Amino acid sequence: MEVKYLYNFVRDTTESDESHRARETMILDLNSNSSIYYSEGFMKRRRALENIVNTARSSNVSTEIKIENLPKYTIGYSVYRNGTQIYITNNLYRDFYTFESVFLKWNVDFNEVKNILGYKCYKATTIFNNRFYTAWYAKDIPISDGPYRFKGLPGLILELGDKEGFNVFQAVAIEKKQVDIIPLQKGIPVTREQYIQKREEFRNNPYPGRIIDKAKRQQLMEMNKKNNNLIER
Repeated sequence: MEVKYLYNFVRDTTESDESHRARETMILDLNSNSSIYYSEGFMKRRRALENIVNTARSSNVSTEIKIENLPKYTIGYSVYRNGTQIYITNNLYRDFYTFESVFLKWNVDFNEVKNILGYKCYKATTIFNNRFYTAWYAKDIPISDGPYRFKGLPGLILELGDKEGFNVFQAVAIEKKQVDIIPLQKGIPVTREQYIQKREEFRNNPYPGRIIDKAKRQQLMEMNKKNNNLIER
């Protein structure tokens, strides 16, 4: 099946203006054993590029790719689950990196229920990267899955958010369909700690090796400082 989530989040946790929140449509393709989670915009952009390249090859005519005309996206990572093993892949400049994870530990000792998309959902909580999250999961969809790394409950997570409201995931559509569930990329294998170290190096020195005006590089560094709501912290 395919689940579509609206991911509502802030980039700068010091900015309280609601107009500064960002929104991205995320897709979770899943079956009982595996899943792949990714940005809908990222996939549209990827397919658009593939179509341009394939058309150019078949016609044997060079084609100019105008980046500004391609579909836009904000979230570049993908999450692949195979059984209980989880693989998170993200890119930093020219390289992709992949680190492994496992199911989170949850507290399910609650009586509260709510209806989401016609499913009776139950409450659960967890601590993830030093933030308190509340999830609502559907036992009628008995697959231990959900957005990003939030997996491991006795049912599919249809709603999730942290206590501060910095990250909110809401299922907006569920469709039964046949889809290929395979990793979107295979990154350089690293530990989570190694990935975070490389990410911080990039944030402190954007696009190393590329000739960039000093003022522009400083601007990029300041933007990175404001982009402080990192889900992996």
